[in-house]
Amino acid sequence: MTGIRCVPVVLAISVGLLLGACSKTQEASKTTAAEDVTELKLIPPYESLDKDKDGIVTLAEVDAVAPDWAERLHACDTDRDQKLSRGEYDVCKQTSASH
Repeated sequence: MTGIRCVPVVLAISVGLLLGACSKTQEASKTTAAEDVTELKLIPPYESLDKDKDGIVTLAEVDAVAPDWAERLHACDTDRDQKLSRGEYDVCKQTSASH
């Protein structure tokens, strides 16, 4: 009979562990969503990348102004002219928003 009395206790502990695991997964997904929003806010505005204010954003300016974003922004230079056009930037920003 001792084994039968333990079943509710074991069942309660198992349910508690499962519920705890589920809530941690939800918390992790909330954190990821929050990080995504933060990441979007960190993408520098196009105008701020134009260090010399000549209306042209070069990859060298990207390196100087936004080193944390340089790799991603370099990849956005689809015509490989060493400049980041407003169109290339906008497409890059939209792509970043969907991730």
